Amino acid sequence: MKKALFIVVAVLLLISVIFAVLYVVDHGRMNDNEPVIFSTWGKKYAPVEITSQEAVEIVKKSMSGRAVKTITNYDNPKIEEIVFSKEPIICVFEKKGKVFGRDVYKITFNTFEDGLLGPIVCYVDKLNGKILGADYRE
Repeated sequence: MKKALFIVVAVLLLISVIFAVLYVVDHGRMNDNEPVIFSTWGKKYAPVEITSQEAVEIVKKSMSGRAVKTITNYDNPKIEEIVFSKEPIICVFEKKGKVFGRDVYKITFNTFEDGLLGPIVCYVDKLNGKILGADYRE
């Protein structure tokens, strides 16, 4: 009888720990404006995607004046919506560095130096508006 009671208590404790971890993880993801893994836990929450124009403005604010002077299509950059199917070879700005599987805007600015260095290409996360990284230039 004591053995069965011990097993039941251990299983209930394990289930409680699992739910506590899921709760903490989901609330952390909601605070970062990312999709939840398990549940919204009763909160009215839906991650809000930024628009492509908002992503362009975020990138423009982060650029140095020297880079802006070389751009030929500053007001009308090329914008693509992509999801990386494998880990890309880009300069990742985040410490976590996970770009694989994320919905991102690829924003391409052409420059006077495209023939020598290539265009300026930045990747912006659609869910939180963070600049994830940029293509390497030669």
